[in-house]
Amino acid sequence: MHELTLLVGVTQQIGEVVRENDIDHVDAVVLEVGEATTVVPEFLRDGWEVLSDEYDYLRGAELVIDIIPAVCRCRECGTHFAPEENEGRCPACESSDRELVSGTEFLIKEIRLLE
Repeated sequence: MHELTLLVGVTQQIGEVVRENDIDHVDAVVLEVGEATTVVPEFLRDGWEVLSDEYDYLRGAELVIDIIPAVCRCRECGTHFAPEENEGRCPACESSDRELVSGTEFLIKEIRLLE
């Protein structure tokens, strides 16, 4: 389960932000996860429940996951489309020459604090 390894990295990065900014507690963490990654959101949620309890500044913090849709761009005509459409072929010109332009993200989008 590589999601746990990813979460360890996330908690380390959040820990740096917490220390640098003298923050006592984080209310929520928002992650952007691309649809075309091998990351399983449910595994992230399960891992978060366990891992966040190990840090005082994360205990009880919510994990919010924003899924970023996978989008391809046709190299022939420039049309943007979902890769699962039309068996991966461009809906405009039927070309299969495409590049993935979004959907591979894994980012900490936001760290929310109680005010």
